[in-house]
Amino acid sequence: MNLPHYDTDEGNPPLNRLCIMALQESDLNQCNRLAIGRPILHSIEDANDMPNMQYGSQLAKQCISTVLNKVPQLEIQRYYKHPLAYIENEAVGCYDKIMNPLILLALRQLGIPHEVLTSLAETWAHMMHRMKMIYGISDQFYTNTVDYFLYGPGQGSTIGPILWLLCFLLIY
Repeated sequence: MNLPHYDTDEGNPPLNRLCIMALQESDLNQCNRLAIGRPILHSIEDANDMPNMQYGSQLAKQCISTVLNKVPQLEIQRYYKHPLAYIENEAVGCYDKIMNPLILLALRQLGIPHEVLTSLAETWAHMMHRMKMIYGISDQFYTNTVDYFLYGPGQGSTIGPILWLLCFLLIY
């Protein structure tokens, strides 16, 4: 079986196709999930603010359900020859595009305590990012600066899906 090659040189993958995973300390990740993730998800569900089109971050819905709902809908439109506009958005790398100040304000409005948000904001602001490779962990790192501000919780964060859900709800 031939797999598609995205690079031009064998064994030399292009850097723009690599997915950066933020390996966070497990206790921090667990605390974020318990102090922020669960309460926000429960408050969204209790307020019945979850749109019907949202299938992620919900226990009662599965990802295959989107396809199983879409195909009959398209067939009905085709059968009746009604015009249809359909939008699908793939949010590739969406966790890295969450605007921290905006999401912190939304979390505050949803009742997350000020101390928790201060801790989260300080963690994001002072986090040092290093590269973990086969040869070990790099000595060099990158972090937030005035010229280069890093956004979002990172791809390995337990609150990433919930924060993106909040952004989706703001957009929706």
